[in-house]
Amino acid sequence: MNPPRDQQRADQIFAEAMDRPPAARHDFIESVCGEDDTLRSEVQELLEHYSSAEDALTQTRTTHRITGRPEIEQVDLRTDSGRTVGTCRLDGKLPDDGLFEQWATRRNSEGPPAILSLARSRLSLDEARRVGVHAESLLRLDHPGLPRVLEAGTVDLGRGPEAFFLVERAEGAPLPEGAASSSADLARRAEYLVDVCDAVQELHFSGLLHGRISADRCVVNEDGRVRLVGPGLLAAVARAVPESAAAKELREADGAPERPVLAALALDGRVDVFDLGTIIKTWLADIIGPLADQLRIIATKATSHDRQDRYRSAGELGDAIRGVLSPHTHTGGDAMALADGLSPIIKIALLTLSAVVGFTVGVLLF
Repeated sequence: MNPPRDQQRADQIFAEAMDRPPAARHDFIESVCGEDDTLRSEVQELLEHYSSAEDALTQTRTTHRITGRPEIEQVDLRTDSGRTVGTCRLDGKLPDDGLFEQWATRRNSEGPPAILSLARSRLSLDEARRVGVHAESLLRLDHPGLPRVLEAGTVDLGRGPEAFFLVERAEGAPLPEGAASSSADLARRAEYLVDVCDAVQELHFSGLLHGRISADRCVVNEDGRVRLVGPGLLAAVARAVPESAAAKELREADGAPERPVLAALALDGRVDVFDLGTIIKTWLADIIGPLADQLRIIATKATSHDRQDRYRSAGELGDAIRGVLSPHTHTGGDAMALADGLSPIIKIALLTLSAVVGFTVGVLLF
């Protein structure tokens, strides 16, 4: 489910206003909104909300600073005004993916495992402000399928302002990447993917996108619950800083064909739908049967070259998958999987019994 069109328009005007100097924003909003008082009011409300977020996340003309050094295993995130944002104990450096420098950490001795991610992109003052806006959206996310963003903002490590995100660490076994081994295995994976779609829909409902979905970025924990390992940091940085390495990665990564031709702000949730459809296609391989046939139709629609023909959000895709996993369809799939495991003699006996019962019912009806 996407935000209402009026809200999308207000968000667009707000984003364009933030790209202008503060003194020019009022005149810009007046010129765009014209006589639409409702639209103007919505944009003004976003600006007021941003002002409070700006104080909390970017401190206007200052940035958060990490005091301390990794060697002493303790990092304090503080603002120049002295407000403590959080205290992190660094438990070790994690693999660097080229875009984010990552450290394993905890907010305190009793807190959940977390990851401190530093986006390697030096920010101007306006870019730091835009990071604050997107970070504020991520901080509001609360869904069991998404790791929570605990703190976010900008930090200066001597390289200039950089975006930082302190995110809960999602632990578990990644979803399988290769082809499913049977119809039953395919059904089980599809059930997991429904949960992934529900989590990604939370992003889409908030006007965000993930931009980096793959099977190995979704994990199943000990309770059998599926979580994404990240809440969409790549897309958040790419939208806030259009000329950043993150924006380049978002455009050039394999996936939806519109990636290389549209700006980061013009990409929407249908990029994620394409990635989710690609996962389904990989799982299907040579599997045959009613469930596989229906999932192929869904995957084809999800990976349509024309994004207008795709599902408009992860929620719509999840509903489609859920529909083919309904009790009737799923029972049929299980029955076929069971039949595949029967010996030829038992199969013949069952077919004979079925024919006799069918003939008897036909005679009675006649």
